[in-house]
Amino acid sequence: MKFHIQRYRWVVVRDGKDIFCGLAQNYEFKAIDNIGDTAIKTYRSIKTAENSFRRSWRHADELIEAGRIEFVKVVEQIYTVGFHEWLNEGEKK
Repeated sequence: MKFHIQRYRWVVVRDGKDIFCGLAQNYEFKAIDNIGDTAIKTYRSIKTAENSFRRSWRHADELIEAGRIEFVKVVEQIYTVGFHEWLNEGEKK
């Protein structure tokens, strides 16, 4: 089985290097280069991202007003291993 799902989401980035992560109100900022298997908080719209971040993070307003927070549009992709292998085969030809 091969399938590929792609959609646009919004993430919260602090100081251009840390991304807002976590589940079930156990949130933290992690270095973008050190995400590992950590769940990244994603949002359907920039407005949802901003409102949710303001409710979830204690000093959100201060960070936003100081210009330390960016709401960044990203592409979220989910695909099967079969799709990935098929895609790689096409690149080799």
